[in-house]
Amino acid sequence: MMTLKTIRSRRWSSIPAVALVLGLILFYSGCTTIKDAARGTVRTVSDTSRKVTGTFTAAGSDIRNKIALIGVENQPAVTSSLFPAAFQKTLAANLKTDCPECIVDAAVGEVLKSPPRLASGPIDGYALGLIGRPRGLNYFVVGTLSDSRLTDEKTGFWLWKDTRYKIRAVLRVEVIDSATGTKALDETLSGETVIDELRHQELQDAGPLPFAEIEPILNQLLPEAGYRICSAIRSQPWQGFIVGTEDRRITISSGSAVGLSTGRMLEVYGVGRVVESSDGRRFVRPGDRLGEARISSVSSDQAEAALSQAIQTNPGGTVRLK
Repeated sequence: MMTLKTIRSRRWSSIPAVALVLGLILFYSGCTTIKDAARGTVRTVSDTSRKVTGTFTAAGSDIRNKIALIGVENQPAVTSSLFPAAFQKTLAANLKTDCPECIVDAAVGEVLKSPPRLASGPIDGYALGLIGRPRGLNYFVVGTLSDSRLTDEKTGFWLWKDTRYKIRAVLRVEVIDSATGTKALDETLSGETVIDELRHQELQDAGPLPFAEIEPILNQLLPEAGYRICSAIRSQPWQGFIVGTEDRRITISSGSAVGLSTGRMLEVYGVGRVVESSDGRRFVRPGDRLGEARISSVSSDQAEAALSQAIQTNPGGTVRLK
């Protein structure tokens, strides 16, 4: 015969088990939400830190680096790709606000639809440098939409299993230094957005993903990309490129547009030596320091400087601020 004491004992002993089951249900059903919230918190803290410290991490120079933005889509599009224009426009706006150290040359991105590449596939940084130096371009920023797809993942467990449907996009960002042809940055960012099952099926049946479905994810990734680009460029000293020499004067392909003015002193370096790696990539090894020069005249995109002493200089050399 079951007594009242036995009934109470069994009732109270079952409470931990019930609580455990409910806890597991809440944990598994809400794990993605918790993860998303954590990501949002980290992103907010990180953004706040950048705003506070950004002013103090700059290299201190008042001369800006001129850059060009090139957008490339790996996956073939049914119609003309909308990614390059969206990449250039959105990233240029972000850099203008958050990276005063840079100035974007929009014309190059519009003319150069795709960066030159080696036969093996990678970007030919040396060839880009040959294009950039006469224009006073310090860096090429290449953004590649390397992947975009529909995904689904199982969530929950046991009786509470479910499927979450998403759109995923992957963005690769490379920063090529015109002076050397090397990479100052090569990073990959990815993002996702959740959609319902019906929309997932519609998009799956329609074929290649429309860019309008991918663009919101890119708009979330590009501010982070802009921050990393700016951080990579900020840590490097500004360089100008010698495009002409005559007697004891040199002409460089940068001017007042990037902040140069008459009277500024420059350190002059010789033409660098081209080296080639085993996989066929070419790089420019910096030349030796030859002397100094003082800027005597400036236009928007060029400057002339008088050498302090008679030295042998040739087009292809570089200058730095003293």
